[in-house]
Amino acid sequence: MSERPDHDPASAPGSGPRWAGHHETQPAYPDRLAARFIRRGEATGQASPPGRRAGRGAVALGALALVTSLAVVGGVLGIAAIVVGMRARAEARRDGAGGGAGTIGLALGALSLLIAFTIASGMWVFYERHGDDLHQYQECRRVARSDAELEDCSRRFSDAVRTDPTSKG
Repeated sequence: MSERPDHDPASAPGSGPRWAGHHETQPAYPDRLAARFIRRGEATGQASPPGRRAGRGAVALGALALVTSLAVVGGVLGIAAIVVGMRARAEARRDGAGGGAGTIGLALGALSLLIAFTIASGMWVFYERHGDDLHQYQECRRVARSDAELEDCSRRFSDAVRTDPTSKG
């Protein structure tokens, strides 16, 4: 007669294993499928943990910063997304949860900051090289009296931008 290795002979027959693994613990929700879709705190009416709220805020700020980074305003929002993302990661680490949303917000903020910096520096370089040409173009358009003169202003500005400003001598 062989005994099962998980059965304690001193316990009553059919009482189950003497130790329970993590897969045998009682789920927090009666329905395991529902447990997958109910967030922590929502079933009991509690607010979500601060790390999760901050993570969602970081993702929202990062997405908004990424969209507005083409208008250079995204750089400021990117800095805010980085700060909120770092705080969300710290709160999630303190609560023992994953900081995925905070990490995503931090990455989006960093990417938008990089894009905004690249665009701003490109605009600065363009203005440094062609600022005088731009002023001449604006003055030419101000005094132009016909469509032909406006076309001539546009052509001269386009030619000035296409040529290397360092070759002007």
